[in-house]
Amino acid sequence: MGKIRILIIEDDADLAEDLKYSLEEIGYEVAGIAPDLKEAYGLFYTQKPDIIIVDITLGDEAGGIEFAKNISLNLEHKKPFIFLTGSDDKATFNAAKKTLPAGYLLKPFNILELQYAIELAIDQFHSAGEVFPDCIFMKKGNNFVKVAYTDIQYASVEGKYSEVYVKDHKYLVQCSLKELGTKLPNSFVRVHNNYIVNLHQVQKFNHQDSQVFLKNDTFIPVSKRMKTDLLERMNVLK
Repeated sequence: MGKIRILIIEDDADLAEDLKYSLEEIGYEVAGIAPDLKEAYGLFYTQKPDIIIVDITLGDEAGGIEFAKNISLNLEHKKPFIFLTGSDDKATFNAAKKTLPAGYLLKPFNILELQYAIELAIDQFHSAGEVFPDCIFMKKGNNFVKVAYTDIQYASVEGKYSEVYVKDHKYLVQCSLKELGTKLPNSFVRVHNNYIVNLHQVQKFNHQDSQVFLKNDTFIPVSKRMKTDLLERMNVLK
C-alpha cells in the first residue's frame, strides 16, 4: 500500500509550490515539478507518476495540450491527467477537451476542488476500461491509496459490494465482484461465484476437496463449474 504519486507541470514556481503543499496536505505524494515540456517528459518517464496535473499554458504556448496528446498516444504509459488553467477562454477549453482529460481545474483552485478532481480522475480512468500497469486504487477515508496487484490475495462478495484482501488490510469497495474482475489483470481468476483469487498468491490446489490454498494459509472454495478454467490458468502438468 502506498501513496498516489502526482506529477505537477506548471511554469509558475509559486503556484507549483502551493499545489505541492496542498497535495501533500491531503495525503498524496508529489513525484516532481516540471516548469517546461522537456523536464515534464523526463519526469514522466523516469518517475512514473500515477496522475499528472498539467497547466494548459506553459510559457506563451499551449504546451500542456501538446503534452496530453503525446502521453495519450502511448497506451503502455497512458495515465489520467488533469488540466489546470487560469484562462476561461472557450476556444482553449474546446482544444483541451479533445484530449479527453480526466479533470479541469480553474485557477485559483481550492483544496476541496483538487481532492474531488483527483478522485474523479481515478474513477473515470477505470470506468473507461483503462488499468494501471501494476496497481489499483482503493478508497480509505477521504483518500485513495495505491495497492499493488501483487499484494492482493483475494476478493469476496459482501452484499452488494466486494471485499478486497491484501496482506495488511481489507477494503470494502462499491462494486460487484464481476465488475471488480474487469479492473484486475489476468493473474486474477474467478474460482467461485463469491471469490476471485490472485494466482500469484496460490500455494496449492486440492483437486479432491476443490480448494485453493493461499500463501497466508487462507483456503478458498472452487466451484465445479470454474475448476476447469482454474486448472487451465494455473498451467497444470499432470
